Amino acid sequence: MRQLAVVLSMAVVALIAAGTSSGQHAQQIHIAIDDHFQSDFWSGQCGFDVFIDTVADLQVTLVYNTDGLIVREIDRAGGGTVTFRSPDTGRSFSFPAQPSQWDYGSGAVIGSPVTVSFTGLQGHVPGKISSDAGLLRLLGVVEGFDELGIPEVEFVDVIADRGNRGTLEAITAAICGTLSDS
Repeated sequence: MRQLAVVLSMAVVALIAAGTSSGQHAQQIHIAIDDHFQSDFWSGQCGFDVFIDTVADLQVTLVYNTDGLIVREIDRAGGGTVTFRSPDTGRSFSFPAQPSQWDYGSGAVIGSPVTVSFTGLQGHVPGKISSDAGLLRLLGVVEGFDELGIPEVEFVDVIADRGNRGTLEAITAAICGTLSDS
């Protein structure tokens, strides 16, 4: 009787293990982002120097299929922030960086499509304009892979845009107005 119980227990464990194994495995990559650049677009719109600083502890999860191709990527921003600032005026404002999810279909290879989804707050100028928030889904194409094996993507189209979005004119007025001397 005891042997039967042991055999049944081993069979149950084997079935559970087989049922939870999809052949996929995941890899975690931590990337410290400390990126600072002058935005030619916003500097041109505002008529003075505008810099964008992105600081975050990016936590990237890559999920692979049984062929070893990346089929999904989840990027968590780890409390990161995006800051718009002007050294000309000494003014700035920040908003939190948001997570993203990347779907590579049957696997990421050069030329393959990718669908990228950003949800939540995607921009905020405190006190000047309602936040850009909601779902933004983009279609892209894999162009290559970086030194960590993460796909590099060129965005080609917006395929879903739901939520609150300000017009370019309203966003420009809010950003430039907040960063200006007046």
